[in-house]
Amino acid sequence: MFSGISVTCFTAAFRWLASLRLAVVLILVLAAVLAWATLLESSAGRDYAQWYVYKSSWFIALLALLGANILASTLIRFPWVKSGLGFVVTHAGLLVLLFGAIQTFQRGVEGQLSFAEGQSVDSFQILDQCQLTTAWQTQPNHAPLAFIFRPGPVDWPPAETLDFGELDGVQLKVLRFLRHAKSEENWVADESGEGGPAIKFAVADPRGKTVLENWLAAGPFGAEFSLGPAVFVLQRAPVASLIEDFLKPPGKEMGAQGVLSMHLDGRMVRVGVGENLGKKIPLGDGKIRVQIERYLPNAQPDPDAHFVSQGQQPDNPMLELKVYLPGKEEPLREIAFARHPLLGLDGIHGQPSPVKFWYHHPAAVPSANTELLQTPDGKLYCRTAIRGAYHSRGEVKTGDKVEAAAGFKMTLLNYLPHSRKEVRFSPVILAAGENAGPEAAVLVEVSTGKTRQQVWLQRNDENYGFQLLQTTQGPLAVGLGYERLPLGFELKLVKFRHGKNPGQMGDASFASTVELVDRVNGIDQQRTISMNEPLVHGKYTLYQSGFQESPEGKQASSLTVACDPGRLSKYLGSLMICGGALLMFFAQAIGWKTFPFPKSAQQTTKATKSTK
Repeated sequence: MFSGISVTCFTAAFRWLASLRLAVVLILVLAAVLAWATLLESSAGRDYAQWYVYKSSWFIALLALLGANILASTLIRFPWVKSGLGFVVTHAGLLVLLFGAIQTFQRGVEGQLSFAEGQSVDSFQILDQCQLTTAWQTQPNHAPLAFIFRPGPVDWPPAETLDFGELDGVQLKVLRFLRHAKSEENWVADESGEGGPAIKFAVADPRGKTVLENWLAAGPFGAEFSLGPAVFVLQRAPVASLIEDFLKPPGKEMGAQGVLSMHLDGRMVRVGVGENLGKKIPLGDGKIRVQIERYLPNAQPDPDAHFVSQGQQPDNPMLELKVYLPGKEEPLREIAFARHPLLGLDGIHGQPSPVKFWYHHPAAVPSANTELLQTPDGKLYCRTAIRGAYHSRGEVKTGDKVEAAAGFKMTLLNYLPHSRKEVRFSPVILAAGENAGPEAAVLVEVSTGKTRQQVWLQRNDENYGFQLLQTTQGPLAVGLGYERLPLGFELKLVKFRHGKNPGQMGDASFASTVELVDRVNGIDQQRTISMNEPLVHGKYTLYQSGFQESPEGKQASSLTVACDPGRLSKYLGSLMICGGALLMFFAQAIGWKTFPFPKSAQQTTKATKSTK
C-alpha cells in the first residue's frame, strides 16, 4: 500500500516538474530577475548585481530548477517518436547552456593586474575577495598565513562578524567591514608610558582668525609641521640637562666651527670645536673622554655609509666623535649635526651613549619656527626663532598662547606626555551613479595567547594596509589586501601605448606589448594586448582595460583577467539550440510526423505484415 502511494506521489511530482505551466512560471520569473539585475547593475554597480543576483545561492537554485523542468519535460515524452529529433536536440542544448551558466556564476574568476614598463607579474588580484595576512616577525622562514573572505558590496551591520578560528597560534575575527571608508586619526594617552609626546594646537593668522587645528606627535627624531612661513617643531630630550642648550644657546661669538655641548650625569660642558679638534676631552671624574675627530662643513653620506664633506661651505655642519668608555678597548662612534642636534647613533649601536651632544654652529641660523622640547620629567618648554635669533618662552602648558613667526599665534590645546595614535574609520557614502571611492576598511580582533588587540586596516593602503602588533609571543604583522591568484605564466610589460583623440581631448585607445614567458610549455614570445585584441593563454583571457598614472607621472597598464569555465558549454548549448530549431523547422516543412530515427525491428515486422 505504502509503495503504491509512494509511486503515485512520485508520478504526480514528476508530472508537476515536467509541466508546461511550471516552465512558463520559471521563464517569467527568470526574465523578471534578469531585468531587475540589469537595473541594479546600472544604478548601483556590477558588484551589487553579482552579489545579490548572479552569484547568490537562490539564483543558482532557480537555474537548477529550470534545468530540472527541462529535463523532466524531455524524459516524460520518451520514446520521442512524436516529438522529433529537433525537440530532443533543443532541450539538450538548453540543459548544456544552463550547465555552462551555473559553472560561470559559481566558478568564474575575474580580476585585475597593473604593471609599469619593465615590470613583470605572475599573479593578479580578485577585486571582490579580501585577504587578511599574518606573519610572525620572529619566524621569517615560516610562510605568512592567509585568511580569505568575500565581504560583499555593502557595509556590514554592527552585529555581523566573521570568526576565522585559530591557526598557528593566531585567532582572527572581523568585527566591522566598511565598503568605502575614510580614516580619522586621534592621539590618546599611552598608559604604558613608552609613547612619545603629542600636542594638539591651533594656529591663528595675523588677523586673529583660527586657520587650523592639528596634532603633532614626536617620534625618535622629533616631528615637524609647516604652515606657510610658520614651522612648528616638537622634540624629546633624552636627558634633562639638554634644556640648557634649548633655552640658553651660546651667543654669536662661537668661532667659525661652532661650539659642542657635552652632557654627562646631569652636567653640561661646552667647548669650542676649532681649538679642541683632535683632542680627548675628559668629562666628570675623567674616566670618560670625548674626542672631536673630524669637522665636516657640508656632510653627506657616501655609498659606503660614511660621511664626507662636499665642499667647505657650511651648509650641513657635522662632527664625528669618539667616546672612550672605561673598560672598553674600542671607542664608541658618535656624530653631532648642527641642524639636527638630537640626532645620534644610539639606534645603530643598540645601546644609548652615556654622553649626549648638542652641536651649535653659526651657519645653522634658526628659521622662522616655534620649537617645543619635552624633558624626561614630562615638562614642555618652548622657544621661538624670529629674525635669526631664539627667544625663550620657558615652560608652556595647556591653554598657553605663543607668538609664532610672521604674526601667527599658536595656542596649545592639549598636551600628552606619552601618547599613542588611535585610528578609526567611518563609512563614506558614494553619490548616486558614483562607483569609485576610497578603499574598504575592516576592524580586526587579533588574539595570540593571552594578548587580544583590535586594529583597523584599510585595504591596500600605504599607511593603514599593514600594522605591526606587539604580542607576548613577539611582533606580529597583520595586513589587508586583495586575494591574489597565480597566472601560471609570467608577463613583462615591454611597451605601453596610450592614444589620444584628435586635439588631445580624451583617451582613444590603449595597447600593451608584453613578453609572455611560460616555462612549463617552453613559450617566450612578444604579444600585443589592445582594447579589441585580448590575449588568451591557458585558462585566462586578458583584456586591456585602461591605465593608471602614478604621482611621479609614470603610466602603468591595467589588464582585466577573466576565466570562464562555462564558456565552452554555453557556446555548445547555443549551437545545439540553433541546430534543434532548424531540425524542427525542416521537419515541419517536409512533413515529418514521426521520429526520424531508424525504426526498431518490432516496428519494421509489424509494418511488413500490414503491407502483406
